[in-house]
Amino acid sequence: MKTITKIGLASALFPLLTALPAHAGLFDNSGSEGGDFFEDVFFGGAFGQSELDGFCGTAGDCNNEDTSWKVYGGYKINDMLDAEVSYTSIGDINRTTDAGTETSEISALAINAVGTYDVNDSVQALGKIGAASWSADNSDNDEDGISLTYGFGAKVRMNENMKIRAEWENISDVKTAGDRESDVTTMSLGIELDTL
Repeated sequence: MKTITKIGLASALFPLLTALPAHAGLFDNSGSEGGDFFEDVFFGGAFGQSELDGFCGTAGDCNNEDTSWKVYGGYKINDMLDAEVSYTSIGDINRTTDAGTETSEISALAINAVGTYDVNDSVQALGKIGAASWSADNSDNDEDGISLTYGFGAKVRMNENMKIRAEWENISDVKTAGDRESDVTTMSLGIELDTL
């Protein structure tokens, strides 16, 4: 995807999040008079596994996987749409070539629109798309950029305020060591909490 398109995604989603507090009454679905912004706020965290497709290439000794973690928060716009911000530590990867060992440490800050669908009273499916501002601390040259991010998953309600959340996510075209471009995928499991 062209850089202009990636920047356009971020530009389109950022005003959505920054405008929510000012319009909380408009989006309120709690039924209370005047609306309460914080009744529709949620947050969570997760641990998982990350993998970078395209990083290893022909390297004989390569590790393109690591443990990842993320924290996130969001706002329920209505019963089928959330706005969400997340920070993900993707982890450290390395590969050995004739020129030596190349390493990358990667993280990303993402803004997503999240569509949700209630499968039943306990299970909710989700799909998400947005823009990720990623940073790669590489052994040869640090890189950063904005890329398309998307994913899907499910939530299982444990009680009134807590859900178990499982997700698969992708960040496209991250520049790692050796001037390589890789798609970053993560699979994670965590807990999501609704504010009271």
